[in-house]
Amino acid sequence: MFKKFFKRQTRALEETDPDRIYIENIRSIFNISSRWAKYICKIAVRQGILKRKFAVECKNNDCLRVIKTFDNEFDIPEIIECRTCELEGQEFILYTKELNIVEYYQYIDVDADKKTN
Repeated sequence: MFKKFFKRQTRALEETDPDRIYIENIRSIFNISSRWAKYICKIAVRQGILKRKFAVECKNNDCLRVIKTFDNEFDIPEIIECRTCELEGQEFILYTKELNIVEYYQYIDVDADKKTN
């Protein structure tokens, strides 16, 4: 029984995009609360396994794309421009306080760094 359960978790982890790991991914894979999933991600950041990132999403219904990603929440400017909306003739100068800012994590492949050095 446990072998089958861990196999399913391993497969789900392998199928997760290592550049965009959301708290919901961790919550779902390990069947834990969002609070515990966030805690696990924070520990992984402290241990150098994951990197915390922030994506600013466009609010225009025809777009809804990620405008830009940031490594630090404090680096997000008060005003941001969506180039896609600018090209399509829509409102493109946006106040970030009106936008959805999504926290996610990125896997840091330590072994890849060792191979390049």
